[in-house]
Amino acid sequence: MFGEALRQALRNMSAHQRRSLLTLLTIAVGIFSVSSVRVFTYSMERSIVGRFERLGTSTVYVHHMPWRFSGENWEAYFRRPRVSILDYEAAQTALGEEAWVAFRYDRPLEKVAFKGHTAEARLIGIMGDFQSVFPVEVQIGRFFTKEELRRGATVAVLGNRLARTLTGSEEATGLQVRYLGQSFLVIGVLRMQGSFANDLDRAMLVPFPALYRLRGLERFQGDRTLLIRAKDPESLPLDLLEVRVRGILRQARRLSPTTPDNFAINRQDALLEQVHEISGYIQTVGLFIAGFSLLVGGFGVANILYIAVRERRSEIGIQRAMGAPRRFILGVFLIEGVLLTLIGGVVGIGLTMVLTGALSDWAAREGLTLAVAVQDILWSMAVTVSVGLLAALAPAWSAARLHPIEAIRSAY
Repeated sequence: MFGEALRQALRNMSAHQRRSLLTLLTIAVGIFSVSSVRVFTYSMERSIVGRFERLGTSTVYVHHMPWRFSGENWEAYFRRPRVSILDYEAAQTALGEEAWVAFRYDRPLEKVAFKGHTAEARLIGIMGDFQSVFPVEVQIGRFFTKEELRRGATVAVLGNRLARTLTGSEEATGLQVRYLGQSFLVIGVLRMQGSFANDLDRAMLVPFPALYRLRGLERFQGDRTLLIRAKDPESLPLDLLEVRVRGILRQARRLSPTTPDNFAINRQDALLEQVHEISGYIQTVGLFIAGFSLLVGGFGVANILYIAVRERRSEIGIQRAMGAPRRFILGVFLIEGVLLTLIGGVVGIGLTMVLTGALSDWAAREGLTLAVAVQDILWSMAVTVSVGLLAALAPAWSAARLHPIEAIRSAY
């Protein structure tokens, strides 16, 4: 019975090819929209989360602003004292061999020059165990030595995009770039991070003492962060590290026991929660919008099946008069609806895979890894089958309930 119902459904679809094609295309657009949203949001989330995982889970970031706050007290946070070299030295002395300590000073976009060419770069002055706390991948050349960081040598490591923009090539090591009239020898170029992964592609990293000699530490200019990472997370877990750092900073700033902290200790898990929330919002909105395409496709399937019931009333009446059970008539139209949506779903997933392949190189440059996961394919197929069944249920039930004599009579 199932084989005969399938054969009739295929015959009916082939008899109205143009109408069937237009209907399954609406389903294809819906599935393409849904699967594309899932691929993009999942890839974006995994790229960002992967970046945090590479940074490790045993790092705390001391800053004057918390990463998560309601927004009501931002002025009070903004008036807090910025992280200072005294804070860095206090943490480095107190933690000793237990943790890596680094200092990071970010300047806003400023002009960097090379042989008459200029480019805007994010100046980052670093100090201490920066590469151990904040792993950076050097593609060409090398990173700073401890001696270069300590004495503030006029050397620089360029972000990949900045190197190509400024010098025309990633092979920028050995060249001299100028900032505020001071020449810096390029000793390394970082691997491309991508806009979804990091902010270092347009950055110029220099030893902090060298940047300090040129710019100083202005009160409300630039951004200062203290980065601390446990060398052995088992002996110094993140919660204990946070407690230790809070005590060190309070003592260094001579805060009384009743005085609240005038600094914030941030952790990656708080930021990861925000990433998951934002990704969830994006996916929800995207799926809600894409769902309208599927809704239109479902109405299209229902409409074409209602038309088919009207056109084949005589055939349905003859089949019922010859003993075909209602479940057979019901099955013919349900199978036809599922086939329409299933073929449309396959086309939609195929379009998603083509788009993913076409954008994979661009996405890789931006720090994304696009791929259509098996679970996404299975999920999309489940959605298409469900849409087909729901859309076909009412027309199929209407056809199955036709009285044989009334169906034959009303067809003429």
